[in-house]
Amino acid sequence: MAVYDTIILDIEGTACSISFVKNVLFPYFLDKIPFLLEQVEFPLDHTDRVTVTQILAKFPERYTKSKECLRTYINELVANDIKDRTLKQLQGIVWQAGYEEGEIVVDLYDDVIEALDRWKKEDKSVYIYSSGSIKAQKLLFSHVKFKSETRDLTNYIKGYYDPTSVGSKIESESYLNILKDLNKDPESAIFLSDNIKEVAASIQAGIKSLVVKRPGNTVHHDNQSFDFVDSFDNL
Repeated sequence: MAVYDTIILDIEGTACSISFVKNVLFPYFLDKIPFLLEQVEFPLDHTDRVTVTQILAKFPERYTKSKECLRTYINELVANDIKDRTLKQLQGIVWQAGYEEGEIVVDLYDDVIEALDRWKKEDKSVYIYSSGSIKAQKLLFSHVKFKSETRDLTNYIKGYYDPTSVGSKIESESYLNILKDLNKDPESAIFLSDNIKEVAASIQAGIKSLVVKRPGNTVHHDNQSFDFVDSFDNL
């Protein structure tokens, strides 16, 4: 494998279980929404300076006339995995409280934690590119379950990207935007993801890219067009 000094990582299905977002983060968020909406007066006052109210007011006005209507709309966005900027802001606030109160921790794969430590010692730079918001990414890496404690691994990460900052993960232009931001040539980077469409887009941008095989991932391992890896041990 060619020498690289820049590693770009996906999160869900790559660094942690593909079920973490859908089985942990989304249910936690939806469980807290009724209580959160009870703290807000409807119809929403768009001049209110309370952070939560300001965020809720960014949803389409036809959905913000009552808490019942807004709750239904939020539930639909989550159920359909809609990448809505306002939804991501709201999720960030709820998840931050959950992380800080110790109600949410993430299990990264052991080989990921070991690789982050090894790459740091090798003076390689690690960047995250996930469909989740940058705030959510930072929260995740700062609350990692490691043996009997919770560790903050953000010191291993040099930077974060999401679709709102560089573009869709299945568009090659997005990866070129990351390289441009880092002032790096494609040959100096490697991208790791469980999503074949993302890997294909990254390869199109000239980046060495590997499809990550993890338990529960629905990846066609017999696809001869891509290189696969099931551990970061030898990277």
